[in-house]
Amino acid sequence: MLLRRVFQPAAVVLSLALLSSAVTAQAGMTTQSGKASDAFPGLQKFLNLPAAERSQVNVYYNLRIKHCDTSQVRAVLVSGGKEIPLRIAGDGRVTPLPSRDQLNGGATLNITMPDTCTIGPKIKVYSTQPAGKTYDAAGLGLGIKQGNNAMGKIAGALAMTLKKLDRVYFVGGGDATVEVGGQAKPLPKAGSDSEYPAGTPYFVPSQYPGATKITLSRPAGIALFDTPAK
Repeated sequence: MLLRRVFQPAAVVLSLALLSSAVTAQAGMTTQSGKASDAFPGLQKFLNLPAAERSQVNVYYNLRIKHCDTSQVRAVLVSGGKEIPLRIAGDGRVTPLPSRDQLNGGATLNITMPDTCTIGPKIKVYSTQPAGKTYDAAGLGLGIKQGNNAMGKIAGALAMTLKKLDRVYFVGGGDATVEVGGQAKPLPKAGSDSEYPAGTPYFVPSQYPGATKITLSRPAGIALFDTPAK
């Protein structure tokens, strides 16, 4: 995904990309510590953008955990003298993410994991519209613009080398239609070669000028912005 490429190159080991030094090493486990702003690359700059520039777009982070079980990894945010355990879901999603104030205040992150582990952050970019069966098409188009503008401000000159967001995938949405000029047109679906589950409907706003509404046969779990298919 676009912002993933902006914030963090693929396949980077956590101990190199994130945390500067091992704090402890005991019984095959290592605890490392570093700035939370480095652990979640790009998040601080994104959250420091004016709220109006990210009203239709947000991000979350998955940890790509290899060579150990996700349940063996522990993450603790340290901010203002308090320790805040972070949850790492089975798919690696981290919650809650540090807030803007925590990041600006120099919060740190401690990660405890088996010595065999390698971990790298992966960023997902999503719509702030409530997950469900209907979406405002204009709002999705605005979210794509906001995501690309955010990328430009965060990446600077490097933004010229990156693919731009241009579509929205409705994960779990079933069949989908887009309303254009009072007519409902079927949306295409991801194929078996996509990184999304085959059959996931997607919407490319530039292909449907004047689109007003997306309707799904099943509620989507999330609407993810992404780059053009390979």
